Amino acid sequence: MALIQLTGHLICTSAAERQAVLAHLPAHIGATVREPGCLFFDIAQSADPMVWTVSEGFASRADFDAHQARTAASPWAAATRTIKRVYEMGEATPEITTETTTDARAIGLMTQTAFGGPDEAQLIAALRTDGDLALSLVARFGRACLGHVAFSPLTAPVKAWALAPVSVRKPCRRQGIGTDLIRAGIQIARAQGVEALLVLGDPAYYGRFGFSVAAAQGLRTPYDGPHLQALSLSGAHLPAGEITYPPAFAAL
Repeated sequence: MALIQLTGHLICTSAAERQAVLAHLPAHIGATVREPGCLFFDIAQSADPMVWTVSEGFASRADFDAHQARTAASPWAAATRTIKRVYEMGEATPEITTETTTDARAIGLMTQTAFGGPDEAQLIAALRTDGDLALSLVARFGRACLGHVAFSPLTAPVKAWALAPVSVRKPCRRQGIGTDLIRAGIQIARAQGVEALLVLGDPAYYGRFGFSVAAAQGLRTPYDGPHLQALSLSGAHLPAGEITYPPAFAAL
C-alpha cells in the first residue's frame, strides 16, 4: 500500500458552473472527510473566482478508488460533470519531523483513537507540560498527522530515554510509518549522545530495531518483566542499576 495524493484545479467557465460548485461543495467535502481512508481534503477558491485549488490525500489507492466510486453516484458529480478538472495524482511518502506548537491537539486525538482510550494521550500531554518530552516526532502527509512517537528522559546509570508511546492512524498502518518513526528517533537519540533506550512492549516487534529483554536484565524499573527491553546505542553492555521514569508515567 502507498499513500495517494491528488492536486490540481477545478475550473469553471460559466456563472452556472460556479454556482453549482458553491451549492454542492459543502456537502461534498463533508461526505469525503467522513470516509475512513480520507486523510485530508482541501478545496479552496483561488484568486480567480472561477478556479478552485484542490489537494486531497488518501491512505491507499483502494481508499481513493472507493472515494471515486462513491463520488460518481453523488449529487456533486451530477451537478459538476461539465466542469473542467486538471489533476495530478501520485504516491506520496510521509515526512518525519519534530512536533510543532500546533501539533499537540492532533497528536492527542490520534493517540487516543489509536489506543482506544485517553491514557496514552494524557501521558504525552503531561510529559510535554512537565518538560519531559526529550523528542517528539510526527509523520506528516500534507496537513495530516499520520503517526507519532515520544521519547522521554530517564534517570539511569547512563544517558537513557524511554520510548513510549508510538501510534499510527488506523487506515495508514502496515505501511512502515511506525517503523520509520522509531528508526528516526533512534538515529536522533544516538546523535544526541543517548547511550540507551528502554521500551515496554512486544519483543517480537521491537526486536527488529535491536531492543532485547536480555539487554534490560540488569536494570531495575517499576516495569520489570518480560516486556521490558533495552537497546544499547553505543554497542556496549549496559551497566546494572536503578531506572527512574518521569513522574507522568507514575500518574498513568
